[in-house]
Amino acid sequence: MNADNIYDPMSKFDKSNKIHETAIIYENVKIGKNNIIGPYTVIGSNGEIRDAKNFEGMVIIGDGNVISELVTIQRPLSKEAKTTIGNNNIVMAHSHIGHDVVIGNDCEIATGTIIGGYCTIKDMVKIKLGCTIRNRKTIGTGALVGMGSTVVKDVLENQIVFGNPAKEKK
Repeated sequence: MNADNIYDPMSKFDKSNKIHETAIIYENVKIGKNNIIGPYTVIGSNGEIRDAKNFEGMVIIGDGNVISELVTIQRPLSKEAKTTIGNNNIVMAHSHIGHDVVIGNDCEIATGTIIGGYCTIKDMVKIKLGCTIRNRKTIGTGALVGMGSTVVKDVLENQIVFGNPAKEKK
């Protein structure tokens, strides 16, 4: 890790944010207002793409989010690409948000969730404890992914899925 690419989180972002002193936030990150970022969270590190070099993408975080301790949020490879987290979301401890992910507004990402690269999580989604979302999947508005699920197919709007692989609850 190159220490020159890490900003002092207390000096760069709006003073309404509460950023723990142990959080690592890279220079390629923009953060809105009234966010809480917990201890040992890493935001803006390079995505994990085989043989990729020179990551140049951004991480954009909106307003009013709670990002708990030990969360990782990665940036994309391409300069034009963004990993985006909207407004009023909660991302609980030990979760991972891969590169090029888009998370809407008012979502709940529970502890231990892994979201693979290029996923889209639309508004008002609830992803419960210990879920894995395969890369390049979309979770529709208002959907719920049950505890411990593995999502390998897109989830439709307002659909409830659970299991491994995750299937719709009838």
